[in-house]
Amino acid sequence: MHRIWHQLRRRPLKERIYQALKVLSTQHRKLQQLIARLQERDKELFNSCIMAKTWNDELHAVLYANELAELRKLIKTVMASSLAIEQVILRLETIEQLGDAMVQLGPVVKIIQGLKGQLTNIIPEVAIELDNVNKMLGSILIDIGEPRVTEVVASEEALKVLQEAEVVAEQRLKEKLPELPTPVIEKIPIATSAAATVGGDTLEEKLLDYIKRQGGELVVSKCAADLKVPPQDIRRVIEKLASEGKIRIA
Repeated sequence: MHRIWHQLRRRPLKERIYQALKVLSTQHRKLQQLIARLQERDKELFNSCIMAKTWNDELHAVLYANELAELRKLIKTVMASSLAIEQVILRLETIEQLGDAMVQLGPVVKIIQGLKGQLTNIIPEVAIELDNVNKMLGSILIDIGEPRVTEVVASEEALKVLQEAEVVAEQRLKEKLPELPTPVIEKIPIATSAAATVGGDTLEEKLLDYIKRQGGELVVSKCAADLKVPPQDIRRVIEKLASEGKIRIA
């Protein structure tokens, strides 16, 4: 890959921009495909949540609703990244048409850097390709001698683009996906007998203690982070405690 970028660096600006556009367009398609898969999963979880509520199975309804909430955060991030890449593509197309870098590349580099950070843990292969594009654009900046004094302005403009993309993504998410069923937050009153064992080493005991300290309310994602265990383990223990009658879902 390094050899390819080194060879590209010796090519005319317009051709190098064209190569960057090809890579970005491919990554944009990958993000769109990921969004489609995530939205399909959203539909499945939503239907499962509705079905659980229909059967008055509040425990599973709450679990599905919380999973939906986490999934939609992920969809929002990917959608915002996709929108930001669209903005980058538009800017590079303008540069390509002009045949020079009259439109500054600095903000583009900063935007791609931000996107790489957002996507590294979500879809690593896209993050890697964005890093390669950034290296290529960085070499163009060196060749054309774009002033370093523009870096602060570039960072501000990049941040603005990323923030605007996030706002638009949130709006589109609300338009496309149905509203989450309630409750999204588990409210778990503790049975009197359950409060007797506190401070033990097992996850069940820690969870019961945690619920008591939270005043009988539990948010799975926050609880998992506080207890430093995977969310699925929290859900598993909740189901077990509920089946044993140690807790009940309000």
